[in-house]
Amino acid sequence: MIRRALLTALLLVAGYAVFLRVVHVDWDTTQHLANGNRIKAEKFIYAPTDSFRTVIVGSSLAYRLNLDSFPARTINLGFAGRSIYDGMELIVRSSKRPELVLVETNILFRKLDQEFLDGLFTPGLYQLRRAMPMMREQNQPSGVLYGWLHDRVQKAETESPDTVDTATEAMLSRLKEEYAVLPDKEEQQQVIERLVRQVREVEATGAKVVFFEMPAHPIVMNSPLAALERGMVRKAFPDHAFLHVPQGSYWHTTDGLHLAKGDANRYSGWLRREAAMH
Repeated sequence: MIRRALLTALLLVAGYAVFLRVVHVDWDTTQHLANGNRIKAEKFIYAPTDSFRTVIVGSSLAYRLNLDSFPARTINLGFAGRSIYDGMELIVRSSKRPELVLVETNILFRKLDQEFLDGLFTPGLYQLRRAMPMMREQNQPSGVLYGWLHDRVQKAETESPDTVDTATEAMLSRLKEEYAVLPDKEEQQQVIERLVRQVREVEATGAKVVFFEMPAHPIVMNSPLAALERGMVRKAFPDHAFLHVPQGSYWHTTDGLHLAKGDANRYSGWLRREAAMH
């Protein structure tokens, strides 16, 4: 009985491994945000060294950028609930050599997630996932099935991108209070030192670093905290390009911070054009 169960398990594993080799899983297998972060990170670190010319690093704000607007060989390491420092650390630790790294500047005061990064490079498991793609997050059977079904449903529907601002007064009031509070001088110094160190490490790989700012509600964009973050970046990196949000434009958000889908698509096209000029 035990032998039959083991044999059945081995056959299923072997069959699934063959399936992944024959069927190229090119659909999104994300099941939730944390799972999506892991998929992005693994896709990056297990790719050949020269797979990506452009790397976007950021928070959940940049997570919504539409890669269809960017050139081929671009990857978005905007991680939901995490920071720019996670994406920059991945570039360095994975020994990748992109030509251009676009760094979001909206959320500087969020720490690097060491547990997330260490989990990606756990000795033994890292080598196993590299050798056996079926062990990677993207290839979980439940995710592959869910993504395939979701992809078919989307293709069957005619969906127009959302361009409605759904941020409520309560959301905006909370953001106004949060973005009026400035970190103390010591924390500001620690953050800028970390950013300078990571930018130098990324540039040591041969990449050009360009900073950009994701659009948000005017309450956020005009806040004391946003002004502080812009000033810190300008002062620390006077010779770097900094792509500012177009003046006089209004961007619809879902919560005051994150762009609605239609506006995320529009901004993605703008960012690609501006980045190409620098």
